Amino acid sequence: MMQAHAPSATSPAGVSGTPRDAATVLKEGRAALLARLDAPSAPPDSLPAVTDAPSAVTDVAVGAVSVSGGDACGPRPDALCRATAPAPTGASRFERAYSRLLDDYFRLRFAELRGGHDRVALVAVGGYGREELCLGSDIDILILCGRSIPPQAIDLAQPLFLPLWDAGYTLGHGFRTIGDCVKLAAKDHKVLASLLDARLITGNEALFRELVDRLNDKVLPRRGASFLSWNDEEHERRRSAHGDGAVLLEPNLKEGLGGLRDYHRILWIGRIRNEAGTVEEILAQAGFSASDAALLRESVGFLHDVRNLLHHLSHRKNDQLFLDLQPEIAARLGFRECGNLLAVECFLGRLHRCMSHIKALSAAFRGIPGGPVHPDQPCPEVEGPVVMANGTLHICLPDPEAVTPALALSAFVRAAEWPGSEAPAPDWNTRKAMEQVLLQSLSGEAGALSGADVGAALMRILASGKAFPVLGHMDETGLLPAILPAYAAARDRVQFDGFHTYPVGMHTLFVIRQLEALATDDVDPFSALWRGGCLGMCEGSATASPSACAQAEDAARDRLCLLLAALLHDLGKGGADASHHSEVGAEMAMQLLAEWGAPPEIVDDVVFLVLHHLLLIRTAQRRDLNDESVVAQCAGTVGSLRRLNMLYLLTHADSMATGHKAWNRWTASLLYELHGKVANMLRDGQLAGTQTAQAIVRTRDMVRALVRERQSSLHYTPETAGLFLDAMPSRYLLAMPPEDIVRHMSLVYQLNRDVAESRRRLPENRAERGVVVLEGRPLHGGRDSELWEVLVAARDQAGLFATIAGVLSLHGLNVFGADAYVWSDGTVLDVFHVTAPPDPLYARDFWGKVRGAIHFALTGKLSLDYRLEQARASNALKHKVPSVLLDAVRRPPEVRIDNELSDFHTVVEVFTPDRPALLYDVARVLQALQLDILFAKIATLGNRTSDSFSVRTVYGQKITDEQQMDEVRAALLHVVSQ
Repeated sequence: MMQAHAPSATSPAGVSGTPRDAATVLKEGRAALLARLDAPSAPPDSLPAVTDAPSAVTDVAVGAVSVSGGDACGPRPDALCRATAPAPTGASRFERAYSRLLDDYFRLRFAELRGGHDRVALVAVGGYGREELCLGSDIDILILCGRSIPPQAIDLAQPLFLPLWDAGYTLGHGFRTIGDCVKLAAKDHKVLASLLDARLITGNEALFRELVDRLNDKVLPRRGASFLSWNDEEHERRRSAHGDGAVLLEPNLKEGLGGLRDYHRILWIGRIRNEAGTVEEILAQAGFSASDAALLRESVGFLHDVRNLLHHLSHRKNDQLFLDLQPEIAARLGFRECGNLLAVECFLGRLHRCMSHIKALSAAFRGIPGGPVHPDQPCPEVEGPVVMANGTLHICLPDPEAVTPALALSAFVRAAEWPGSEAPAPDWNTRKAMEQVLLQSLSGEAGALSGADVGAALMRILASGKAFPVLGHMDETGLLPAILPAYAAARDRVQFDGFHTYPVGMHTLFVIRQLEALATDDVDPFSALWRGGCLGMCEGSATASPSACAQAEDAARDRLCLLLAALLHDLGKGGADASHHSEVGAEMAMQLLAEWGAPPEIVDDVVFLVLHHLLLIRTAQRRDLNDESVVAQCAGTVGSLRRLNMLYLLTHADSMATGHKAWNRWTASLLYELHGKVANMLRDGQLAGTQTAQAIVRTRDMVRALVRERQSSLHYTPETAGLFLDAMPSRYLLAMPPEDIVRHMSLVYQLNRDVAESRRRLPENRAERGVVVLEGRPLHGGRDSELWEVLVAARDQAGLFATIAGVLSLHGLNVFGADAYVWSDGTVLDVFHVTAPPDPLYARDFWGKVRGAIHFALTGKLSLDYRLEQARASNALKHKVPSVLLDAVRRPPEVRIDNELSDFHTVVEVFTPDRPALLYDVARVLQALQLDILFAKIATLGNRTSDSFSVRTVYGQKITDEQQMDEVRAALLHVVSQ
């Protein structure tokens, strides 16, 4: 229901003594408000007195949110920064002051214009109607008329709005009759929502009252059900488009779940249900308490604080809280470093909790499972205090303070094991009761929980198949951080690397969700490993006999081990140094599992998985998988097919939960290749020696057969193919499928023809220089593939690898990996895996330009150094990151040189912040030091890269001279530090 109250006559804000014109009032008032935003952590009473004065307007909407005293959405048992949580700034009263400043402008300007404007009413709608204007918000205003729009209304618009447009304000205005408003509200739910927030500023009050009466009589009773459905559809649309703001590192403060739209949803639904008035009155009529309303006001107030600063620092309307602005906003709100958490991590933790409260209150108010139990609604007659009904979990006790941690934990165990596909969610009152008790100490007879109690409960929850939603509710209430202090310490940890999408706590829960989803989703080959009832079955086998796989109970135990490892794998990130979190986490896991009384075999497996949860992904992304010693070392660490498959599943889930940059087709193909090779070695016991020789012979025979079969379509003869095969190195024959070898030979044949043509025109010492043949092709899904292979054939010449890398970077391509194969006849095949070309429809033209650029660079007609320096400068301007954020995540470059990782090559690893053409810089240094690059893997993790190179000296040997190693290390550190 909408309400209308007569406006009270008060003087405009900031007006004392001499009257001033509307433009002056607006200019001076805005300057004062901007100065307020520029004063960090100012006390609440520093705002103009108007913010606390009685409203001088017709008040239909809820009053503006104001933070005052306490930190309802901040402290919880896992909040390490609660001692340093900032005092509320009162900045959220900015919205009311800003709205009333505009009210003053419109009233004064309306009075200045005079001229028979008593036939219209100025009505604020939307955020302006709610008196919740943030700095960059649109100013939505309606010129309301009676049965028709008089000429005076049109004449009024330009002098009324032009000063605002000239000053840079964004206006949304319109002329409508009362009938127009009623008709539009009856068929457009967005219009209805804006009118639910309508508020009279000045003008003909009778017109406004008539509008309110007609909406109440003719629209709200008939459109209530469809309006609720529209709200639900909008909620799902926002979930799909903007995600859950309560978990994202860069939440949308308005449209994301838990954002301001969820708060607006409460107000709109309340008014549709005839629950008019303030937010306290709306919530009270729906069965919520005064403390619920206070929690909502404080949570919304904090979001308004952040949104105003976001608009101010962005110099525009912006609701996406990007990482680069968060440190400055955190500092202005008074957050400081606390414990092992950065100030920005404390800030983001509090923001997430505020958004979680708003999201939960909005869901409860809408009446979906988890809604409130009205105070006068008796609990059903059941045995025990825990009640499961209608998709909700409710604890029925006369006194909410009688809820204990033990009771809360047992309730969640029951929810996890409840029959059906969905786990009951705690209703709002139960959630509040749990949060309240968890603010108190867990010590004492009533609340004490032993390690065995915690372990038994968590293992039952993990084994239920509903661990993700249940642990999510436990996290929201504070129970999970309370029973797992190590989780609490790591929960809000943020890795500012552009790679991780969620803080550590949410990432941990999403890893569990990824594993549980394999039970129903079809994700090849992971779902088969998870559902097949035997994690130890051999890869590729269609069935598994009882003698080849574990019994059903053993398979369930293996899944439990995986889920325990998922829960514990990142606990080591809660310390001051997260660089060795796997080792630290393994020690924590061993201690926790011992306290929980877990069986020794589960302890061993979980500790192994936590310790080595990065083994497969790091090996796949950094090592030459065609090097037998790399596979052998990985197999030696894993030890068994069963553990390999468990690690494979955990790696998949961990990567998927990290974000889209951590899992793509390239990563999946590398991991699949590594898993297959390690499985073969574990199953057969060896990979090298006789089997290697046999594999080479088989490949050569298959290539000859394919050449004979396709002779009519090939330009070269079987005799030429035999010469090519004789020139190929063993490593190439082991790495390449026969189909690819036949295709490559066509390119080499074309190269030989081009070189022969060049020799007719140029001297012998110049003929081969710059002659290249290039082929680019998609690896998956045709033109739409996100991963392409670039094959370059050329004669061996100085700087070839570095030149190709530089040209690819110059054309905007990111390199994932590269292989270099040198044939005995001097032919070089360089294979690069890169991102897709800018326009795959014209890929042929694009690759032609790339080939031409390589030719020009090799023949001195294109300066790569100059061109790439220009590209770097342009990129730096586009992607400038504040120094405060860089200081938080900057780590010095590191170069490692290792002769133990491969039997044949020296492995050089470079860890450094990513930048354009980094591969070119590193390759140029290595080749200047007379090192042959045989293999390169480029793993870019957000804004940091880990590049691995397999190199040999010009004599075909490893680097064994200590002085040469020092020189290589120093040269690389010099170039990556520039």
